[in-house]
Amino acid sequence: MNMVKRTLLTLCVMLVAFSVFGQFNSLMRKANTQYDLHAFNLAIPTYKEALDKRPDSGEALSKLADCYRHLNQMEDAAMIYAQAVRMKDIDKIHILNYGQVLKSLGRYEEAKQFFLLYARDENAMVGNHYAQSTDFARSQLGVNSSYTITNEFINTSASDFGAAFYGKQQAIYSSARTDIQRSSANWSGKAKNQLFLANIGGSTYLESPVFLKSSNKNEFDEGPLTFSPDGRTVVFTKNNFVDGTRQIPSSGLDLKIFMAQVSQNGDWIDIRPFPFNGTGYSTGYPAFSPDGTALYFASDQPGGFGGFDLYVTKWTGNSWTTLENLGPVVNSPGNEITPYYDGNMLYFASDWHQGLGGFDCFRAEATNERWTRIFHLGNAVNSSYDDYGFIYDTFRNIGYLTSNRLNGRGNEDIYRVQRSADYIVLHIKNASDGSPVPNAIVDFSNCGEGVYQSDVQGNYSFQAIQGLNCNLLIRKEGFASSTVQISTIGLNNNREYNIQLTRMSEAYAGKILSYTDRFPLDGVQITATNQATNNSMQAVTDTEGNYFLSLSPYATYVLRLSRVGFKDLNVTVRTEDGLDRSILGVISLIPSNSNVGVVEPPFNGGGNEPDGPVRPQEEIGSGYAVQVAAISSPNLDAFGNLEDLGSVYYKEQNSRYKIRLGVFTDRADADRVLRTAKSRGYPGAFIVKEEGGTTGVKGVDQSSSNNISNSTGRYKVQLGAYSNVKYFNPSQVEDLGFIEERQKGKLTVKYLGGFDSLNEAQVALRSAKSGGFPDAFVVVEENGVLKPVR
Repeated sequence: MNMVKRTLLTLCVMLVAFSVFGQFNSLMRKANTQYDLHAFNLAIPTYKEALDKRPDSGEALSKLADCYRHLNQMEDAAMIYAQAVRMKDIDKIHILNYGQVLKSLGRYEEAKQFFLLYARDENAMVGNHYAQSTDFARSQLGVNSSYTITNEFINTSASDFGAAFYGKQQAIYSSARTDIQRSSANWSGKAKNQLFLANIGGSTYLESPVFLKSSNKNEFDEGPLTFSPDGRTVVFTKNNFVDGTRQIPSSGLDLKIFMAQVSQNGDWIDIRPFPFNGTGYSTGYPAFSPDGTALYFASDQPGGFGGFDLYVTKWTGNSWTTLENLGPVVNSPGNEITPYYDGNMLYFASDWHQGLGGFDCFRAEATNERWTRIFHLGNAVNSSYDDYGFIYDTFRNIGYLTSNRLNGRGNEDIYRVQRSADYIVLHIKNASDGSPVPNAIVDFSNCGEGVYQSDVQGNYSFQAIQGLNCNLLIRKEGFASSTVQISTIGLNNNREYNIQLTRMSEAYAGKILSYTDRFPLDGVQITATNQATNNSMQAVTDTEGNYFLSLSPYATYVLRLSRVGFKDLNVTVRTEDGLDRSILGVISLIPSNSNVGVVEPPFNGGGNEPDGPVRPQEEIGSGYAVQVAAISSPNLDAFGNLEDLGSVYYKEQNSRYKIRLGVFTDRADADRVLRTAKSRGYPGAFIVKEEGGTTGVKGVDQSSSNNISNSTGRYKVQLGAYSNVKYFNPSQVEDLGFIEERQKGKLTVKYLGGFDSLNEAQVALRSAKSGGFPDAFVVVEENGVLKPVR
């Protein structure tokens, strides 16, 4: 009897066990189906129910933990994985996943042990790679970053992601939020995302989000996207993202790219699939290049280096070129997504390259159109969770990224990105009276950026990150343009620049050249100080060596000329009645390493003002020279057509300046140069024996006015009289003598001056007639009156 009872009891236990086993298997089939469909929220309670039947199931434990991992609930995932890895029936991939979860939690030392275990038991290459990544992550702890990130106020408890610039003042992003709804749309569900348009506010935060599309129809699961530079083409991703589930490949991503034209009212028309979509793989995350000729995107199509790789294709008139994989420096055995190319750098996210957690953001540099180096963006941009979708405008120092890191507002959040920068303020003023110049144009074209405008007070401010080094062009109609060089080190320094613009009606024009090669010098700093009032103004030469100053009449100014690599120079100018706007003339600066010396001029009457400008001098040897003229002022630029024959210099004797070519050691060389000089308009030239010594050379060119030199000679060539001097073109005659002007009623008369003899003036007259002034004639100054020479 007892035997029968024991048998019956055993049968009952077996029946119960079979029943539990059957229930467990049924629950596992259901849970696995939900898991395979990436319905992780649904699979969790099913796996828990299965574990109630069989608490020791390694499969149920590991898949339950993996559900938590995909839902970004890392603490729960770690707790379940800790039990699962002790079970014998666990799939080895979950050892790797457990290491990833520990890494996300910042438990790098523990994560490394499980990566090494996976390397030993399953895949040495993958396990060892991630083990090394934990060492990299620990090395980044406490490292200062140049980036600062801030959670955006527009984020919600839902998923907000995929920010893209839309012009300069707006951004487009995707969100699964449900608090904003269309008036005629009936939908209050969840797990869908739509496109929103937000303004970039004055504080650079995103604000005032509205639906991107104006229609009353809900259109879900679009984004990320990119617009062509002209805004007429949009390329967008059709996604299957689920709110609350990590946007990672193992979550079952199914992405396709589509293209559309944008109508004038903003509607998307002619929607068509991207030609590189395919069956069985995804394409997504498109990004136009700044010029709109190339499209970068990610795809896990066959033939890549790993999972998702980055590709580029170029638009050639009416079709896209063959895909180009960005290569093994960027792409890896893992996944690379969310490319963003700013015209110089490529930003992207990767879950393989050594980082802090899941997806990290990187920057790639190219050499000869090939990506050769990548850089991790540091521990501010990146966290131990997923960070991706990085975009950044270097000039405006503003960017955005998507992250599901801890302490956010929702599932995925958008973060604002900025870098340490110098705060630059430009104060643009009228050079004559210091009043503000409102609405001046601030042109950043030389910096690779656009054109902006100062405010009504003449102020313009911006942030400049480290490495900016370029010349800004400041201009305003009616004023001479000015340039200012901006160089930044990105240390949050506040700097102010006072920029003076000169009205064209008040402008004195000058030009500065290099003494050695006669090329224009840009970036020369000119400080003009009024000797009576001690007020100063500044100017900077442009790329043509030109500059403008607003000078007062009947005043004396000392000009201080400075440029790195050249010797500083002081020049004194007198404005007299202010009618001659060319008194600044052409000035040459001597390189710092030149052996040309600078001799200070004598002072007049014991006063503080020099008699004239500084005149560079140098030592010459003995030999033969060709003397071509003797004049009363050292105007060497009038003899520029002889510079190819030898060094042009002067010897001063009895207040006369003898202009010579040389020095030649061989008399035959001097004879040859003499013949050439005579053929070029110097018939009175002759050979002299040069004994050597100190001579004058070109340094200050007195080619524009008698106000910089002591004398300009009695004879002049009258070139013409103009009611509008803009029609006067001196380019063919400015090397013949000084350009002067005098007013006769409403006419401005232009002259060539600086000739001490009639012969010199007649030589210049012939050149002037052939240079575009056929009606020119010679005049002579007698008792302050100019009379034609008959």
